[in-house]
Amino acid sequence: MHKVKNSIFGGNFRGNFRTMESKTLLALDRRSQRKNETYPICLALYHKGTKSYINLKEYVLDDFWDQKNGMVLKGAEVFPSLSWVNSKITGKKVDANRLIKSLEGSGQLNQITHQELRRRIQNKSTQASFSTYLDNLISEFATNGNHGQVRIYTGAKSFLKNYADPDKDFKFEDINYKLLKTVEGKFKPRMPGCKNGLSVQLRTIRAIWNRAIKEGLVSVEQYPFKDYKIQTSKSHKTAISSDDIRRINGLKLPVNTSAWHCRNMFLFSFHTMGMNFADIACLQVKNIKEDNITYTRSKTKKAISVQLNDNISKLLKNYIENKAQNDYIFPVIINAHNAPAEIQAYHSVANHALKRWAKKLSINPSLSFNTARHSWATIGKELDIPIAVLSEGLGHADIGTTQIYLDSFDKKRINDANTQITEFMLQQK
Repeated sequence: MHKVKNSIFGGNFRGNFRTMESKTLLALDRRSQRKNETYPICLALYHKGTKSYINLKEYVLDDFWDQKNGMVLKGAEVFPSLSWVNSKITGKKVDANRLIKSLEGSGQLNQITHQELRRRIQNKSTQASFSTYLDNLISEFATNGNHGQVRIYTGAKSFLKNYADPDKDFKFEDINYKLLKTVEGKFKPRMPGCKNGLSVQLRTIRAIWNRAIKEGLVSVEQYPFKDYKIQTSKSHKTAISSDDIRRINGLKLPVNTSAWHCRNMFLFSFHTMGMNFADIACLQVKNIKEDNITYTRSKTKKAISVQLNDNISKLLKNYIENKAQNDYIFPVIINAHNAPAEIQAYHSVANHALKRWAKKLSINPSLSFNTARHSWATIGKELDIPIAVLSEGLGHADIGTTQIYLDSFDKKRINDANTQITEFMLQQK
């Protein structure tokens, strides 16, 4: 235990320390430098005129510690990931201060010693926070420009608020079999016939659990998906015919309107082997290199290269003139700091437009941006292009997606497949 002489913010406060509120802050214990020059990250506990450090068993160099915000900075390579360590230490601080507030509210805080409060905090901090870990993952994805993942993980956060508890700070141990069955029971009556909508959210929660286990944040013994099985139903086929694609292409729409842009992006998705909406929205001029569009698929992190053809070039001609390398190609993202919200809003507008056209043209009523992707693959299958080649073109991350084991095909064969599909449409005119 260490008697406080100076505040971590600087300055002597011997005279008023005994009246200081009880709380914890994240800090380095600079009395305990290790041989590798790292310091322990600790909870600095202030209570009844005494300060002590609770070692969180994580260590960092002084250069990679942000004292103002109480977090590890990017570049500290000793951790599995930045989100992992910041989730762990922030969660423990939040838990400790919540415990202090609870004791204060019940009138117990002034009755317990510093040592007793320290003991209670140490026992409490053994529970890892799922909510804090999720927030840190969302922040990490946003920092890396992974807007698709931000949207998916933010959706999972909203799902727990809507179907579990809107105000709860979930611990990993709270995400158990009982809770999963509870949210399933609440979801089904509100969303009848939408089994896959539930499975999407639960798969995201499962992915968070799996990542936390790999990073050593939680124990596999608590893993709820050993007993709870995520149910799915066969997806409704959304593919449309090549003739329907041409009819959408032939719609007379005012130039530079949102409807015009939505139609162009739908066609762009089809001609680029089913590029999803978030990836289209994030495309920048610099992604066009020589005769290819190269990008990393946000959902799977798979590198994709699409060779330019006449259809793609014709669409791009409307957008890239006089733009700088870092400019977005399509008019979806206006403020990069608000990209996830802007992508989601525009995506919703685009899908509504597609459904209006579906009604007008008497085609598949479930028409959406996903339809372009499914249609590319379906037409390709009708042309006897191997499913494994189509799978590679779609950027699927594993064999389970297409139910076919495949090794990586060279880019030429994939691009030849794309040319064959799009040229087939031109021949049908």
